Amino acid sequence: MLPMIDRRRFLSVGALTATVPGFLAKTGSLLADDKSLANKERVLVVVQLAGGNDGLNTLIPFRDDAYYKARPKIGIARTKSLKIADDFALHPEVGDLRKLYDAGELAVVPNVGYPNPNRSHFRATEIWETATPEKDVLTGWVGRYFDAECRGVPSPMLGLQLGEKPAMTFAHPKGRAVTLTNPSLFKWDDATGQAMERLNRVATTDNPQLDFLQRTGNDTLSLSRKIQDALKDGKSGAEYAPFNFSQSLKVVAQMIAAEVPTRVYYVSLGGFDTHTTQTGRHAGLLQELSQGIGSFVADLKALGHLDRTLVMSFSEFGRRVSENEQQGTDHGTAGVMFLAGGKVKAGVHGSRPDLSDLDEGDLKFKTDFRSVYSAVLKDWFAADASKVLGAEFKHLPILA
Repeated sequence: MLPMIDRRRFLSVGALTATVPGFLAKTGSLLADDKSLANKERVLVVVQLAGGNDGLNTLIPFRDDAYYKARPKIGIARTKSLKIADDFALHPEVGDLRKLYDAGELAVVPNVGYPNPNRSHFRATEIWETATPEKDVLTGWVGRYFDAECRGVPSPMLGLQLGEKPAMTFAHPKGRAVTLTNPSLFKWDDATGQAMERLNRVATTDNPQLDFLQRTGNDTLSLSRKIQDALKDGKSGAEYAPFNFSQSLKVVAQMIAAEVPTRVYYVSLGGFDTHTTQTGRHAGLLQELSQGIGSFVADLKALGHLDRTLVMSFSEFGRRVSENEQQGTDHGTAGVMFLAGGKVKAGVHGSRPDLSDLDEGDLKFKTDFRSVYSAVLKDWFAADASKVLGAEFKHLPILA
């Protein structure tokens, strides 16, 4: 069975609680007649930085003396930071992201937020997942995209999350996504598999129900084997670090290369709630993020799938401008987003944060995160963004 869902989210993501064999059966029967999901289908990989990533120490305004005044102990030294633009430098532990930037495969969006920010981890995460800060809704922005734009695509596995707790990003009464803690769940248990094999050995009859079951069984077993083969053969064009985040991205790369009919993948890296002793902890997390995305991009490039893949990172909020007494940072507002892939417009898409004009110690956001979502929907998926997001947002030219 898939992981249990808390009561508050049951109505919105209840469709995700079906057994995996049942899910695969539905997938197999629908894929039987589908010829449209080819190698050219575009894919989005959403990366959540859970806990509230410190954007100011990730994308550093290294020319601003106010930054160093606010962070005398945890600020990143100018001499160590990795300069990428006149006003910005990256944290010294994200060397792989710097290489992607230099190669024209990384876009950076600073000062990302939304009006009237919320500093609760739970609520702020919901806001990013539903793209509806103004009210509490039970559908996710990707779930609404699937419903509005993908009705003609037969696969119910349009979304796949590798993790424990289903993200509201996919939430919709017509659920078309699945959450798994382990990719090995993509297979039949021995008894079920043997039963399907026996069913498929039955001679053809005039019984339409039996014929349907045989076709469904064949298609379902084929899909299950295709996924398992992709994960088992270890086909990879890059080395991945032996950490959960990197290994999850490796699984995603293998499934993309195997042309599994999934449009949006979702992986998480947690631990960014750095209230105390931030310096070492944050550096380690950023290194893990950078290495994971660097390996993922190199892998897909080697396998010939990078141009149809887009990686987008987000965190529920940034941190306050000033460090606290525990040499950490507390919950803040605006943060930074990364987009990586073969079709991004590399560069920093936005201006340096104004540290002289704060909102009670917090950054004032300059780019609504829904402008980024809108660009992904319009320019990547050729979707009607206003229909999914409920309004028009300023166009952000971050994708080719």
